[in-house]
Formats: sequence, C-alpha cells, structure tokens
Amino acid sequence: MISTAVVLAGGQGKRLRPLTYVTPKPLIPVGNEPLLGHILHFLKLNGVKRVIVVVNYLGEQVKKYVEEREWGLEVWVCSKRPLDTADAVRRCRHMLPEGEPFFVVMGDVLTNMNIREMGEFHVSSGSFATIALKAVDNPLEYGLVLLSDDGLIELFLEKPLSLEIYLLTIAYHRKRSKSFYSNLVNTGFYAFDYRIVDILEKEYFLMDFGRHVFPYLLESGYKVMGWDLGDAYWKDLGRPSSYLEAHKDLLAGKIKPLRPRGRLVEPEGVWVEEDVEVEGLVIPPAVLGKGVRIGSNAVVGPYASLGAGTRVGAGAHIKNSIVWDNVEIGAGSVLDGCIVASGAVIGREARLGPNTVVGHSSVIKDGVKVMGAFIVSSNIHLVEKREIMVDGELPTS
Repeated sequence: MISTAVVLAGGQGKRLRPLTYVTPKPLIPVGNEPLLGHILHFLKLNGVKRVIVVVNYLGEQVKKYVEEREWGLEVWVCSKRPLDTADAVRRCRHMLPEGEPFFVVMGDVLTNMNIREMGEFHVSSGSFATIALKAVDNPLEYGLVLLSDDGLIELFLEKPLSLEIYLLTIAYHRKRSKSFYSNLVNTGFYAFDYRIVDILEKEYFLMDFGRHVFPYLLESGYKVMGWDLGDAYWKDLGRPSSYLEAHKDLLAGKIKPLRPRGRLVEPEGVWVEEDVEVEGLVIPPAVLGKGVRIGSNAVVGPYASLGAGTRVGAGAHIKNSIVWDNVEIGAGSVLDGCIVASGAVIGREARLGPNTVVGHSSVIKDGVKVMGAFIVSSNIHLVEKREIMVDGELPTS
C-alpha cells in the first residue's frame, strides 16, 4: 500500500479570478469546507499516512490552514516555490520517504476515487508510473491518453488540439485499442516509483508532468500504466462553472463519503453549524455556516451554501449559489447561480443571475441587476440602477 502523497497546492487559479486574487485556490470553500480539507480527508480515508502539501501562490494562507488543524495524519508543508508540477516534487524530495512509492495529487480536484486501489494496482503491475484516467465527453482541456489492451499507456497528448485528435484517430484506427473510443484523460492523480526523483534531479528540463515527464518516460521506454477510475466522481474546479457544479454535486450526495461542513439536521440535506438563526425558509439541500442570519420571508435553497457570518435580509432569495463568509445580502435581493466572495455587500432588491462572480469586498448597490456571464472584479462598485445583459465572456480585470 502507498502511504505518502504529495499535494500540489501552489497554482494561481487564474481562471477562478476574482475569487483567487485574495484566496488561494486550494482554500476555496465547497460546502463551507476548503477544497484542500476535502482532499486531505479523502487521502486519510484511502489509507495515506503522510501528506506533503507543496505551496507557492498565497502559500502562507495554505500553510496556516494546514498547521492550525488536526488531520489524523502527518501533514507537512513544502514552501520552496516550485516553477511547475514536476518541479514541486523535485523540490520536496528531502521530505519523501526514501525508496518508497508515492502519490502525486492535484490540489484543485474533488474526487472520491478509490486511490488505495490505484496504489495497489501500481505496485502489483510493477509500473514505474501510473496515471488515474477518466472518460470524459470533451478531452480538449485535459491530457488525452491512449491505452493498449493490457493497460500500458502508448501515447500521451497534453491538452490536445482538435486536429491532433483527428490525426490520432487516423494513425491508430486499425489498432482498436481498449481506450480508442473512450476519451480517457489524465486526472492529475499519479503514482510513482521513488526513482522518479532521481530522473527529475538529473533531467532539470522536466518541469511539468503532462508536458514533459510522461512524454519523456514513454520515449525512454519506462513502463507507464493507466488506471481507469470508472464511475467514481472526479471534477477539476478550475473554472467558476465547474466550481458551481462540484458544489451542487457535493450537496446532492454524489461525492460520498465527502460531505459539507456542519451537522445534518434534515435528512433531505441541510447542514448547519452553531449559532444559526433562521426566520425564513431553508429548502434542502443547503449549508449554513457559523453565525448565519436569515431574515423573515427569506428563502435559502435549494443548492445554496452560506459561509460563516453571512446575513440574509428579509424577503431575499438565494438558490444554486455559493456565498462565502461575512457577506451582507440586502432585503429583497435574488441570487441564482452565483458565487459571492467574502466581505461582499449585495444591496437591496439587487438581482444576480447565473454565472455571476462577485469578488472579495465588492459592493453591488441597491437595485443593480447583473445577468449572464458577467464577472465583478474585487472592489468594483456598480452604482447605477441598470441591467447588464451579457452574451459571452467579458474581461475579468
């Protein structure tokens, strides 16, 4: 069994801006529990005994979060400011148990895969490296993998272009291999023989696992296996849309045994922390953080998460949304399909439609309507009572 994991938690989370201007991506809340907390709990459940969390961007926040809590396993933080994913492992080599295989886990993914089984597969197969794979509808955003019938990885394309997939289809159409029609992609979960650190030390140009390390291993004749995680849940939270989807899936119980923070008070799914006062209506599933206040005739849910200290005014309605800590939501406001970061103020009778993202401490004035894929950056004040309709994406600056 593999008992050590390296969690890569240093990314800037550019696609999640403005949320990640202030909060590092591993600490974005999912069901009021930071994403990294879910990952560490997941690793513990799968028999991992020690975890090395490699940090960079806003790393002090991640370090503080890890060190101030008890996890039931050894958790160390490596703060050597790596340049990329493989460089992170290179720089924390001194923290790895010598001679033992280990996992590498991306810090922006929510999953309930059986990584213990993946580790057993890796060891029993005698593989130098094993990649956890997932079949997806559109492989363009991920590393596409082609497997032989015995599970060996024959080809690895990192975030391929449509033309590359087309040419791959022509080149391999006669093989009809196991994964030919399945769009198996790289999930960012790996198992490695300890000797990988020697390769990383020697070949300093190997900086990223997808772009450099796996192509190098295949070209050099190393045994690289693919492990299909099957129907297990897996989602990259790199975009606001996928973040909202993962939040909804967690509340719907699709990622068990992972769950929202708090005590379950309704079988249909209402999780509540202490000191919560509700005068309105809560429709499951929903999550209410410590000290939340919900005014009279307000409706929260379904699929709503309110962070600690958030206050909802009378008659407001919040559904399909993630609201972080200490947010003020004015009376009569409506939030549907939104993400609101900590400290924001939403005015009375404001309307925030699907895919709206409000940055930390931003102020939406009374009566403002934001509809569509509009992203409100940190500390931007919308002061006019006007409706903003958006077709497509706008700049996030």
